[in-house]
Parts: sequence; structure tokens; C-alpha cells
Amino acid sequence: MAAEIIAITQQKGGVGKSTIAMHLGAAFHEKKKRVLVVDADGQNTLIHWSSAASDGASGIPFPVVNLSEAGGQIHREIKKFVNDYDIIVVDCPPSITEKVSGVVLLAASVAVIPTSSSPADYWSSVGLVKLVQQAQVMNEDLRAVFLLNKTEEKRMLTRELKVALEELGFPLLKTQIPTRECYKQAMALGVTVLQMSDRGSRLAATEIRAVADEILDMLS
Repeated sequence: MAAEIIAITQQKGGVGKSTIAMHLGAAFHEKKKRVLVVDADGQNTLIHWSSAASDGASGIPFPVVNLSEAGGQIHREIKKFVNDYDIIVVDCPPSITEKVSGVVLLAASVAVIPTSSSPADYWSSVGLVKLVQQAQVMNEDLRAVFLLNKTEEKRMLTRELKVALEELGFPLLKTQIPTRECYKQAMALGVTVLQMSDRGSRLAATEIRAVADEILDMLS
């Protein structure tokens, strides 16, 4: 059976795409899925992350490949892997003016759109919604969801943003990902929070697993 492709996409940077992509990969891997994570962003955050573990230390427990140079042909490169994995998570570049995000969406089963409580993130989400809707004309199986990331629940803006996102027409995942320092620590160590044991990391891992469960429910 061909792999399900999950695109992590947003029009602007700084919303936590790479962090979400790597941690969803870890959560799916933990569930015994054959996982491949694709770094399609020219900043190559995931490639640097996956190579950051110290010699002899256990790092990222699944393969991460760099397809950032593939451009508009990235779908052909991804297709080379679809029979070898159950899930392929793609960290798309932040600009929708590039062909990469649009091409990945044409092949994806699910588009996860991370957004923080910043008004700029909401405005960029409006443009991305149009791109996803265009892709859905050709890829009728594509479903899209918003994921509130870097949230601070006590902020009024976060609550208002939840309402505004729902009005854009795509569902909002029930699970939110709060701002936690452990994500930066995990990246520096070349691991994910699922491999860490402090209290903040355990809370973060629970949240990541919940997001993964919601996405798997969409795919089932």
C-alpha cells in the first residue's frame, strides 16, 4: 500500500513547521509506522536537526531526506519512496510563490497548517487556504486542518484566532501545541521530546501524540 503523504505547510516562516513535521514523524514512528520525513525547505532545518546528535547518542529514529533542491519536480522524488513507507511527512517551504508547496499538495492526503496566535500568521493562512482549495480541485482526496501552535491559552488573541480560523472553512484540530522550551532543547540535542524525560518534555510528548492520533483518525 502506498504511503500517506502529510504536508506541513504555511505561507510564512516562524510558525513551527519543522518542529511539527519532525515530532509528528516521531509520534507515527512510535506507533510502529514506517516513517519518512522529507525536508523540502531550503533552510534545511530538519537535516541539521537530524545530524545534531552527539557521536554514539541515539538521535532521530527514522530517516530524514533532503529534497529541497527538487523544486517543482518534488512529487516525482517523493513517489520513489511511497512503496517503502506507511507515512511520509513533508516540511514544505514557507513561500507559496514557489511551486514546491502546490506540487506537494497535489500528492498529499492531509495538509496540516500550523499557525500561532499572531495576526500575521492568520493573514498568511488566508492565502494558503486559496492554494489548498486550488489543489483540491485536482486532488479530491486532500483534506486540510489548522493546528494552533505556540499557543498561550490565557491570551484573548488565541481564543479569537480559533474562531477566525474556523470561519476560513477548514477544521481546527482539537489539540493545541503550547510554547515549550523543550522543543528547542530537543532540536539542539538531535532528538525529539518523545525521547526526553523531564516534565515539560513529557507534557509536550502527550500533546504531540494527541495531534498524531487526530491525523490518523482522518486517514482511517
